Amino acid sequence: MRKIAAIVVAAAFVASLAACSDLPAQVQGCTPNSTAGSASNAISASGKFGSDPKTHVPTPTVSSRIETSVLSKGSGMELGNGDVGVGQVTVYDGATGKPLFSSAANGKYSDSTQTELSIGNKKIPFSRYLDCQTVGSRTATIMSATNWFGDKATATSNNFSPTATFVVVTDITKGFRGRATGVLQPPQAGFPSVVTSTNGTPGITLDLQSPPKTLQWEVVRRGSGEKVKAGEGVLLQVQGIEWTNPAPTTTFDSTWTTGTPRPYVLTALTSADGTNSLDPGSVKALVGQTVGSQVLVVVPPKFGYPSGKAPSGYPTGSTLIYVYDVIGVIAK
Repeated sequence: MRKIAAIVVAAAFVASLAACSDLPAQVQGCTPNSTAGSASNAISASGKFGSDPKTHVPTPTVSSRIETSVLSKGSGMELGNGDVGVGQVTVYDGATGKPLFSSAANGKYSDSTQTELSIGNKKIPFSRYLDCQTVGSRTATIMSATNWFGDKATATSNNFSPTATFVVVTDITKGFRGRATGVLQPPQAGFPSVVTSTNGTPGITLDLQSPPKTLQWEVVRRGSGEKVKAGEGVLLQVQGIEWTNPAPTTTFDSTWTTGTPRPYVLTALTSADGTNSLDPGSVKALVGQTVGSQVLVVVPPKFGYPSGKAPSGYPTGSTLIYVYDVIGVIAK
């Protein structure tokens, strides 16, 4: 089976929230970015939900527009632009009906058939066409290679004709809101305060004061979801800010700029190598928090990543401020 560039493996479902609602504005009367047509309605798929399906693709399958049909509708949450989901994605050649790519071959998290998917992320064009779908649904989308990759040049560089037809079957197995939806909590006196933009991106208001020498955190928004436990896989929105002395502060890491939350394992990275692990201070602050919460963590150097173990681009020897939105638990 031929692999397409990992554009889908890094993909994820993410959406803006209405100011006074736990639902994204786009979900309230959601309008899909693509609708069913004769080509997508001709696709059928059977087999276990969440695994590689057995798909019938009439050949050749072509369409003058992007089409999306719901092969089976789930009863879970409706996902809008900016929400986060997990699912199984299989891509077929519309000309031959043969499979080109399956996320089952590049599994993530605890289920080898699952991949993260991002709704409405302009950097992941395919994800736009999953807007307004519900968790538990299996969909079929007809699109060109250009639609999949985002532009003709990228399609060509991956050895596809820009006009080649792709048939994409997606099983949406899990869904999460793409930002913290919890209740605002009273702020601590003398603590950095979080100011959130309309799309969920957090910013920091910081008095001209020296960084603390101890690990500190506070819950900015308290969610009502399940508690996250040590060692679990979690999906997080991250805003990382260096606390300079005196201010201003400098942002050095942000998932909000990519539109894609990041998976982590709640195991502290120590002197041994780790995969998707956080610094010890952040892990201590996040264990026991609830899904839907936003947590601000101030990490002095001695509670941060061990020497030489920080991700590329992270400041060393500085006190760091993190704003974490706890999106969901993705692996037990």
